[in-house]
Amino acid sequence: MKRIFLILTGLIVIALAAVCIFIPSKIDIEEEISIDASDVITAKFLVHENNWKTWWPGAVANDSLYKFKSLEIDVNKTTNSTVYFNLKNDDVILKSNITFFATQEGAVTVKWNAEGSGSNNIFTNFKNYFRRAAIKQQINDVLTHLKGFLQDERNTYGYKIYLNHVKDTVLLTYSKTRKDHPTINEIYHIVDDLKQQADKKGVKPTSFPMLNVTKTDEHEYQVTIALPISNTISTGANTIINKMPKGANLLVMDVKGGQNTINDALSLLKIYMKDHRLVSPAMPFESLITDRSAEKDTSKWVTKIYYPIL
Repeated sequence: MKRIFLILTGLIVIALAAVCIFIPSKIDIEEEISIDASDVITAKFLVHENNWKTWWPGAVANDSLYKFKSLEIDVNKTTNSTVYFNLKNDDVILKSNITFFATQEGAVTVKWNAEGSGSNNIFTNFKNYFRRAAIKQQINDVLTHLKGFLQDERNTYGYKIYLNHVKDTVLLTYSKTRKDHPTINEIYHIVDDLKQQADKKGVKPTSFPMLNVTKTDEHEYQVTIALPISNTISTGANTIINKMPKGANLLVMDVKGGQNTINDALSLLKIYMKDHRLVSPAMPFESLITDRSAEKDTSKWVTKIYYPIL
């Protein structure tokens, strides 16, 4: 009996020794995630702590204190690509940082590091070993939520931006320089003229009228209005046939509202292109889904903005 007791005691000692050897005395966590977002957008929402409240999945106590499940984040400082903070889980405090770097155009990797000093107490280390797994999972949950937020352009740019392709390749186009911005009636007078030209040649419009008004200097506007049609025709005064390559890439944004809203959306689309290092070979245009001459309530205007990209 005494021998069995000694053997059991020896096994316990060996087990405890193994715990001491194989269970680390310090908590060390490193998690990373790949996100389809530009480094510019990532920086805007990650290293500017005032923006954390827009994406943080848990409670926000103030601009530097955030909580998620059993985690408590206390932000210390930020740099151009890194956020430094203390991560607290019950009585465990870990020095932490989140950093990011661009891996390719329009994609980043976000890394979260957390580490804390260990203890000489074997039982504390044993408890922290299992606590580490819970902390690691919660960190992963936060990073997954951040990924979902940043990959939705409605969060980062205010609109859903998506890729489409050119289907209407033949454009009956009016283009003229003038001293003032055209009125709605003037735009639709030109649209009606384009429709009449097409009708006389026996061809039909294939989509909605297209509009681009660009201010070239303080007192000059370049006005371009186009009507997609089914076939090439001989043109009248101030009109030409333009052709777009079938299948070419288009960035698309759906906008509801008046001209100021449309102008703001165009500006955002330009920022999106710059953030993602996209180049446009041609001018953007508004597809006039709503007949603006008939609908006087500008809040009901529906417009698709198209931006050709390479």
